[in-house]
Amino acid sequence: MNNRKWLTMGMAGVLAAGALAGCGGAGTTGTSSGEAGSQTAGASGTTTAGAEKTTSKSAAASGGSVKILSGVTGGKDEEEMKLFEQALSEATGLNVTIDKPASDYDKVLMQKLGAGSDYDLVYVTASQYANLVGQGVLLDITSYVKNSDILTNNIDPKEWADITIDGKVYAGFNKKEVHRVVAINNTLMKKAGLDYKSVEPTFDGYYNMLKTLKDASSDPDFYPINAVMSDAWDLQPYFAAVGAKEGVVLDENGKKYAPYAEDSAAPVWEWFKKLYDDGLLDPSSFVDKTKDMRAKMEASSQKTAVTADWAAWVGLHNTTASAAGVSTEDYEIVSLPGLQTPDGSYMLGKGSASLFAVPANAKNVEGAVKVLEYFATQEGGELLSTGIKDHDYTGTDGNYTLTDIGATHGGDHGAPFPIYKDYKPLFPYATGVEEAMSYAKYASIDMIIPNESDYKEIVGKWGIRIIKGEVSTAEGLQSMRSELVERGVTER
Repeated sequence: MNNRKWLTMGMAGVLAAGALAGCGGAGTTGTSSGEAGSQTAGASGTTTAGAEKTTSKSAAASGGSVKILSGVTGGKDEEEMKLFEQALSEATGLNVTIDKPASDYDKVLMQKLGAGSDYDLVYVTASQYANLVGQGVLLDITSYVKNSDILTNNIDPKEWADITIDGKVYAGFNKKEVHRVVAINNTLMKKAGLDYKSVEPTFDGYYNMLKTLKDASSDPDFYPINAVMSDAWDLQPYFAAVGAKEGVVLDENGKKYAPYAEDSAAPVWEWFKKLYDDGLLDPSSFVDKTKDMRAKMEASSQKTAVTADWAAWVGLHNTTASAAGVSTEDYEIVSLPGLQTPDGSYMLGKGSASLFAVPANAKNVEGAVKVLEYFATQEGGELLSTGIKDHDYTGTDGNYTLTDIGATHGGDHGAPFPIYKDYKPLFPYATGVEEAMSYAKYASIDMIIPNESDYKEIVGKWGIRIIKGEVSTAEGLQSMRSELVERGVTER
């Protein structure tokens, strides 16, 4: 069966599973750690720290043209995209063109692939990657990766392991994925007489913190905690209390199951029910999307004080407030790793990979690999994060300054955290990011599954019914497990 027919048969499933994250994405669940303009550059816009250069070691430019379909990477507008293409072309010795749809990337991706468009690289999320590999529309580039000193030495082997399917890889990396933390409004904490570093990492400790925040507020519309319950994003810092990993995992017999749906997860769902019953959990959490949650966390709103979000978003909130003239006395976001696990550690969710895959009908595979190599270097990381030299920033080694336009781009042209394992940022990260990144040792990715959207829908639906008291915890968890099995997400 040819690739076109496979793609047509599986298109509906891929569209359902796709969850685009990134500056140009239409998704709202934030499944990728650079989602929605994560700002990493410090407020000063100036750095004196030198950055050791690591250039591409390819023997020679493969030449020719490379055509890329991108959801997040590149310029912020059409004019800047031309500058980005020029910079990437000059760096790789290729003629690079980037097609970046203004909206509906998931839909455009499937339309382009279904029509047999000849791209050399296409941006895909982890669930899309798994689907497309299964349909045979991506090219196995394992040998190219193994034969590339840059791809094997500049990228942590764990990253490759995360995207290996049946011993093969079909893509390279857009960026390094980071993790979600518990983000906390420290200004409101101080007003309530609380020290966030002294919060006990237990159900009772967090409950008491949230109750104190609520009692200290005179705003009837203020709820101390908001979470995107409709798709169970992101509850991992709290489910750590019972040692439950988000998503789907394998049991000792190799069968797939969802820890959040197990009876052992009941104490967490019941804790959320108590928060709801006591007026601490925002009732809008049942319908809010990520953008709504973030809007309530912003300095201009402050309708909530505790959320779970990407490490970079801690900095984004602070940078946005600073750019608006809000002082740290009036607004500051800090972070914690959540509730402790039974063994005294923590569990955080790391973002699913955002990738550049090589379609099976790519015309310039060697050129595509060369672009992937460049993305895995110091210089490539600088382009993908800080942006274009003499446009986003100026200066020489050891003394760089952001331009006005570069400051507004927040150090993100597709990769706020580049994939190069030894990357040194040209500018310091935004306030709060380093603290949030210090919890990376507790983070792990979810198993890549093609029906991720089904998982979120089912867990979110029954979780909400439990929290609202519409079903008992036991009944809700049983129904959750049954539906996950019925729809092929889990096996028990």
